Amino acid sequence: MPVKPATDPLKLALVSGCAVAVAGALLTLVVDPTKGLQDRLDNLPSPHGLALPMSRTVPIDVAGLVDKPIFVMTTGPGAYKDKTLQLFGLAISPGRKAALVSVDGASAVWMALGDTAGDIRLADVGTNGASFDTPVGPRTVGLSDTPPAKAGAAGAASAASSSSSSQPPFGG
Repeated sequence: MPVKPATDPLKLALVSGCAVAVAGALLTLVVDPTKGLQDRLDNLPSPHGLALPMSRTVPIDVAGLVDKPIFVMTTGPGAYKDKTLQLFGLAISPGRKAALVSVDGASAVWMALGDTAGDIRLADVGTNGASFDTPVGPRTVGLSDTPPAKAGAAGAASAASSSSSSQPPFGG
């Protein structure tokens, strides 16, 4: 008759694994493993003389808060006029991303990530376009995007195309 071991190896492995996990959790509760890192961070010089924790006595301009609306008005009197964005170029290098942008038909200027032009901020630059944060939300403009045509130009173009409807557009 074969001799049966006193303990099952599988049960022993499961129980010891659970015991190690519980001991590790209890040790983490008693000894903070990030204390050394936190002490190193606390010893770093703070920029602009700010110290953490910051003081809770920050003056609040209540009158200024009342004057500003929470949401941007898109209709009615005093509504926000959406700006026309046109992308002329992109520059992506290891240390910098920038876009050559024209806002409302003005001359194009280079904007680096985070730069603002009025109330529009360059949020991201990709290989085919750029993303902007505007007061009405995020907006993506591609290199191949054309600016919207003016009302007079659009009407003239549609009138010209309707007068030459007898000829196919490609001469075929």
